[in-house]
Amino acid sequence: MEANADSFAVLLAAVLIAVNCPSSTAVRRDVDGRLVYRLTEKQPADTLVANVAGDAGLTTERRDVRYVLIQNSEPGLRLFRIDDDGLLRTSAVVDRDELCPRQISCPVLLDVAVQISTDVRIVKIRVQLIDLNDNAPAFSAAPEVEFHLAESTPPGVLFPLPVAADPDGPPNGVIGYRLSPRSDVFGVRVRNLSSAGEFDVRLVLRRQLDRSREDRYTFRLLAFDGGQPQLSGSILVRIFVDDVRQYSPRFDNASYEVTVRENSPPGSTVIRLSASAAPGAAIVYRFSRRTQAIYGDLFAINSTTGEVTLLGTVDQAAYNLSVCRIPVTELCL
Repeated sequence: MEANADSFAVLLAAVLIAVNCPSSTAVRRDVDGRLVYRLTEKQPADTLVANVAGDAGLTTERRDVRYVLIQNSEPGLRLFRIDDDGLLRTSAVVDRDELCPRQISCPVLLDVAVQISTDVRIVKIRVQLIDLNDNAPAFSAAPEVEFHLAESTPPGVLFPLPVAADPDGPPNGVIGYRLSPRSDVFGVRVRNLSSAGEFDVRLVLRRQLDRSREDRYTFRLLAFDGGQPQLSGSILVRIFVDDVRQYSPRFDNASYEVTVRENSPPGSTVIRLSASAAPGAAIVYRFSRRTQAIYGDLFAINSTTGEVTLLGTVDQAAYNLSVCRIPVTELCL
């Protein structure tokens, strides 16, 4: 019975050593041969990451061994340390969102010099930081935005809305927007511009305004992320319906003449137009129906800035474009 008890005690000790000094012969390596480890961000300082000596297959028993983190990347030297037993630990709280805001992947590269007697080996390490959903989307603009729209603004017109920022990486970053409460008069159009969570967000007028029935609207624009639980941020949107018929709309000039070089590349700015509006009213520019039908594949106009852009190659001596200023759509150049 005593022999059995001794065997149990030895086995238990071996398990405890394995837990405190992890080593795996099946540790993963990347294409560059680096040992790959995963670490969830915001762990406390002195968190154990890996047993470098064991995972690198180094024989260090009864030998003079020294471990040194060498210069590879500034975050690595600042955030990690390696002790005399070859254990890699954090030396500070690792904030992934500070190191790699909105990035899909966040690796930290480390090189460890292992001196065994007179021999020196370099062990290369990649610590992949795992994101926590610890940030809510936030708007950097003022707490609210206002739009003054003429009652005659046609349905389908789009107005740019502020976008929210979230330093968390995908999918914990911003994944969408919506208006609250929902409305049959206004909506939002959201276009994803990149995998890093960049969006173009526009307020859309869905149907004709009627100032006699409703002269103002109030919504919250909500930005929400893909984390669990889902976090969100919001900004107040106020819309005022104005009667601007008493104002006489006008462009800065009755007509414009612009010279465009024959070899101008697509994307070149042709002209930026400017028109007056009622005080506080939004200005929207668009091509006339005829211009859009004939030249819509060659020229484009920014509805907000009035900037006319070249889309293709010019092949004729002159072009006559008509531009309308909304809300008074009858006024065209």
